[in-house]
Amino acid sequence: MDPPSPWKTPNQVMQLHKLKKKKKALQERMKQPLQPTAEGTTQCIKPAAELDFSRILNGDKRKNPFSKNAAEHNKKVKLEERPQLDESNDKTLFALLKLPAKVVEKPPHEVDLEKLSTFSNLLQKFTADHTVETKVTEQKYKKLPIDWALKTKVRLMSTKPFPWTNKLKASEEASGITGFVRCLDTTSSSTLDTSPRARFHQTCLYWQHPHLPWLSLFPRSSGKVAATSFMATNEEVKQALLTEWTESFRSLFQLLRALHCPYFYVCGNTFTVLFVAAGLCGLAEPCALVAPTTRGFRNTLRQEDVEFTMPLRPDNKKKLNTSDEDRKNSSHDSCYDTMDEVKEQRESGDEEDPDEFLSQMGLETEELRKINNAQARLAQSAESSVDSAAQSLACVRGADAQALFNFLLNCRSLAGATGALAGVPPTLLAPTAFHGGTLHSLKVRENVILSDNKKYYSIELRGPILPTTIHSLFNVLKTTSSAQFSATFAHLQPTLAFSWAARTIAEESAKENEPNHFAKAFKKENLSDCGISEDLLLHFCSSDPSAIKSLDSVKYNAEDDTYTW
Repeated sequence: MDPPSPWKTPNQVMQLHKLKKKKKALQERMKQPLQPTAEGTTQCIKPAAELDFSRILNGDKRKNPFSKNAAEHNKKVKLEERPQLDESNDKTLFALLKLPAKVVEKPPHEVDLEKLSTFSNLLQKFTADHTVETKVTEQKYKKLPIDWALKTKVRLMSTKPFPWTNKLKASEEASGITGFVRCLDTTSSSTLDTSPRARFHQTCLYWQHPHLPWLSLFPRSSGKVAATSFMATNEEVKQALLTEWTESFRSLFQLLRALHCPYFYVCGNTFTVLFVAAGLCGLAEPCALVAPTTRGFRNTLRQEDVEFTMPLRPDNKKKLNTSDEDRKNSSHDSCYDTMDEVKEQRESGDEEDPDEFLSQMGLETEELRKINNAQARLAQSAESSVDSAAQSLACVRGADAQALFNFLLNCRSLAGATGALAGVPPTLLAPTAFHGGTLHSLKVRENVILSDNKKYYSIELRGPILPTTIHSLFNVLKTTSSAQFSATFAHLQPTLAFSWAARTIAEESAKENEPNHFAKAFKKENLSDCGISEDLLLHFCSSDPSAIKSLDSVKYNAEDDTYTW
């Protein structure tokens, strides 16, 4: 047998430590002969041999060490028996201050019940006359507003079936396609099928370029990380796609300038552009809205001499002056103030160089460089504060819209270099035909929903839903359904800024120019060949800012032919 090891395990060490600790505690307890009691006397600690075990042998009940003694119990009873002080009584103050109470109780006043009832009636009448009604009544409108935001999904709900079936007749499908391609009003046609299903199918069509069946080109950003497409490494395929896209983009813009296309969208990976023809929404010249943008993109537009405005951006004066506190805390207060004065002189017509002027005042070149760098950083931070937000929307009008078109046409970085859409140019969407455009249809799905023992019919449309599609769809449902229905929209989030900016631009135009009915009729006549029906074109040519609104849901009331949202 092996001899015991001189080393000890941690458990053995802890056991020895506990034994030593208990031994020391026992020795300390044995050294204390006397222990003071509550009454001030001392009590001797008896050894175990002298303890009295008679209580245990006789079977007496052990005293609870946690019970309160009789003195404390009697004290608590006396406190409970003490009468409570009335906080509303004047005697309370004297009782708390231990002063004799000398309060004389006053006899109660007699209340005139007749006067009290009269006052109550007057109060009720005053309250009824001045009460603001909290119930908000829904405001009804005769026309549906214009929403320039692209939608990815629309869900229609009604208590009656919609005029749609997944299997269309040959005549219904042919009439719907013919009416859409030729921009015909099928309601009064004598040769085409005017059934509700044919008209419904006509409203679900749109034009798109490019068309790659194995890729989903709308929306462009799915939020998922995908493998890089094979087209990114094939230069011949990339060049062929770019050449076809250039021709299609040029065709669309020429149609817009000739007033044969009311609007179209350019959907890139990082931004979306809306081109609007002159005459729509009271615009006197073509307009382009770009959202969202970044500081780098806007600087590129400036370098290309493309002038733009940012109608949704708040006032920049406060942003430019946000460095006032920093200037106070810095040692260059006089330098900043002098720079501002020099700028004011230059705005007033003085062409003197500010750096030269400050150097003449005694400032060194290093100090001037520091001041210029600080101001440049402040300007960059203010410029970047709205990047990728709705406030970053850029509006390009008139001849600058042509410059923006040239910039996008020659920009080689529009197609991404990585991801599933690598090498694929931006998606073009339009309500009218153009060179290279492919005819597409929205995906329609029917459902029946049971809720509270009631049956509801639902239709869901998926795809790029254009502004005119919503109006045409509602016009078809109004004339073919006698029941009320509701619609819920899902927007392409970056394009929500289009409606807000269009409304702001319309408000500014309305302030500058008074509404002219002759000009409205002239614009409508110029756009008569743009592919929109006459009634719808009259609504889209309105310069009223209230006609433009971003919508999340709409309800149609068949009884009075009105909309609520």
